Amino acid sequence: VKMIIDLPFKERSVITKVQEKNFSQTMDLCFSRHPYYRARFKQMGLLRGDIKSLADIHLLPVISKKDYAAEPEAFRLETTGLEEEATINWDVMHTTGTSGGRPTPFYSTSYDFFNTLTANRRALEIRQVRDTDSVANLCPMTLYPYGAYHRTIAAANVMKIPVISPLPGRPSKHFHWTAGLDEVVETVSRTKATILWGVTSFVRRVLMRAEELRADFSAVRLAFVTGEAVSSEMRRDLTNRMRRIGRKDAFVSISYAATEMQVGSVECCPDSGYHNPAPDHFYFEIVDPDTHKPLPEGERGLSVLTHLDRRGTVLLRYALGDFAALSTEQCPHCGSWTDRFIGMPSRADDLVKVKGMLINPEVVTDLLLTDGQVGEFQIIVDKEVQNDPLSSDRLRLLLDIDPKTDIERIAETVRVAIGVRPIIERSERAAIFDPDKSLKAKRFVDLRGQL
Repeated sequence: VKMIIDLPFKERSVITKVQEKNFSQTMDLCFSRHPYYRARFKQMGLLRGDIKSLADIHLLPVISKKDYAAEPEAFRLETTGLEEEATINWDVMHTTGTSGGRPTPFYSTSYDFFNTLTANRRALEIRQVRDTDSVANLCPMTLYPYGAYHRTIAAANVMKIPVISPLPGRPSKHFHWTAGLDEVVETVSRTKATILWGVTSFVRRVLMRAEELRADFSAVRLAFVTGEAVSSEMRRDLTNRMRRIGRKDAFVSISYAATEMQVGSVECCPDSGYHNPAPDHFYFEIVDPDTHKPLPEGERGLSVLTHLDRRGTVLLRYALGDFAALSTEQCPHCGSWTDRFIGMPSRADDLVKVKGMLINPEVVTDLLLTDGQVGEFQIIVDKEVQNDPLSSDRLRLLLDIDPKTDIERIAETVRVAIGVRPIIERSERAAIFDPDKSLKAKRFVDLRGQL
């Protein structure tokens, strides 16, 4: 099978032609070899002949993470008789948890992993990675295999550049090689890594500690961050920290990633949108969250993923759980014609009501990051009287700040912005976010449901 290496940069008509071809093959496989969809299509009275092209994709049902997590084995293709690469189980990663709390397995065959290498190489090329770069893999070691740690290594391998994995994370008493924050900083400094790659909150904490230790981060020119929403203020905060301890031209590259992709949609430069690195493997739609009907290009709605070329776990019209907008226009920055998410995708349940006011915690986050005086922080919603569900709501901010900082000014700034005045509590940095215990900060916590 001939693969177009630089497909994201081909004309849109070429990309569409490849997508239609792969979609047709995937439909053949799903009607004949996919346990979940075979049964679902029969139940719906849907025949293979009803799906003639991507124009008919709206006839397929949108499924949720809950649907997939309920019976993950039913989403694996029956591969007996297919090419040998499709019959070999390469690995299993894990994604959203089931009702029992266990993560959901996502299976890749050798066929899939080889495609994943292609997608990851394209993503690095879009991100302006050079053959002289080296990657500090700051993604955590985990009990269940997750895509971030493993696919970071694979991406560096297919780009033929070095990757250094300090191994942060404490997944088990049987894992003896974990690195604390200071060792992570020392590893980056010693190896002269040029790219920091990890979860946003942990990368930020590494930069904060590096500045305190006056570590040599002079080689670092890029930070690849993922796993959490990154606002313009968070990007600015990270960029300023990088430039204070390293190169003056360092910048942050954000990706919108999912285990179900094994790669991220990425920026070619800051604020350029999140490019689909493998339009031959992934087809994205933006749909109305209620009717699931496709929305016009550029309109914000629920993001939905369809696999076009997989042989292990295969998902069609799979709701990623985020709101986003999509563009198929040529990128004015890199010239690619692949589709791009415009603006940072956000969780569908981001807004929360406090004291009758509907607020977005990201607004509070941006305010706290504006002047660079706040280190770690956490936004908490709970009750004025604990264990009393009828008590009034309250908004609390745990802040790692200098004792001289005017907390009344911060409280008033937040009140003006969101209409709710917070209670501000000074807190030790490690009490808010301890990277030796978790590599992903809980920036927002709603304790009202735990009463």
